[in-house]
Amino acid sequence: MELAINTQNEPEKETGYFLSPLWEDVFSKELLEELNSNIFLVACRSGQANPSLLRKFMIQHHYYSQYFTRYLCSLMGGLADQKDFVSLSHNLLEELTGTDAAKISHAELYKKAMAAINAVPKSDAILKSTQQLIDAMFRHCRSDDSLRGLAALCLGAEAIVPLVYGPILDALRSIKVSDDALYFFEIHVEEDEDHAIVMRKIIDRMIEENPHRRQMLLLLVKRWCVFAWRC
Repeated sequence: MELAINTQNEPEKETGYFLSPLWEDVFSKELLEELNSNIFLVACRSGQANPSLLRKFMIQHHYYSQYFTRYLCSLMGGLADQKDFVSLSHNLLEELTGTDAAKISHAELYKKAMAAINAVPKSDAILKSTQQLIDAMFRHCRSDDSLRGLAALCLGAEAIVPLVYGPILDALRSIKVSDDALYFFEIHVEEDEDHAIVMRKIIDRMIEENPHRRQMLLLLVKRWCVFAWRC
């Protein structure tokens, strides 16, 4: 994300967010270090993410995240196994209707978070990198090869939520925002691994059926994580 951030002479705070051991065979130590070195996440961890920067991020992230259900539907439409379709439909239902604790769509929760820090949707023009991210996610999820969509949406999005949303949560808390600004990120840090695990099971079965595809998967994960969170 092309945000102007100056982190010179600022000590980087060690991230307190980690991925569970489930993902160790997919995310190398080097890849995780590269993801954690993202300049925006460094700013969040080092206390440099001021309200203006967070607003800019949330406006850009809204451009991307507003299509999440469409990414998911595109992926589901390409799945050959009906059971896999049903498994992912639970994620879709939660996105659209919320959880038992909060019957509100995730899209509406995000808008409430934006309003809580005075981030007005589309008040900043979409960045080229944001549009490229949207286009790439649609391209992967619409691919005839559903492993590509699973790699992007599971391993390039859902599985890494703690590493991305965790520091953002810390930054939001540091500027003492209301709970409305936090809830969207809190529920995703807490719950998205469950969604990722559902997709991971499908990925594992595909790899078991065609072991030679594992190398392609690892390459996709590396390219996607670096591409999606470059600055």
